Amino acid sequence: MEKDHQGQVEKILKELGHKIDGLIEETKSATGELRDEMEEKVREFKLKKGKLEEEYEEFKNQNESRWDEVKNHLSGAAMEIENAAKAAFGRKK
Repeated sequence: MEKDHQGQVEKILKELGHKIDGLIEETKSATGELRDEMEEKVREFKLKKGKLEEEYEEFKNQNESRWDEVKNHLSGAAMEIENAAKAAFGRKK
């Protein structure tokens, strides 16, 4: 896999980490049931991110020639997590 493609995937995963960290900070200001719901969503996002990282490493090690497929999958997953976060935390405001 070309280095610039690796950098793009790693950048996406890093951005996901930063977004999750931001959600964790937002969760701290919530109270009661809303906080519990937000904490659960953050846990789910962390698990999804971890799975994406595992898939990326596995793909990188086994099949570097299919870069476009994994790039699309990761981008789609990142959008899914972002949209889910907006839906989960949007009602807080």
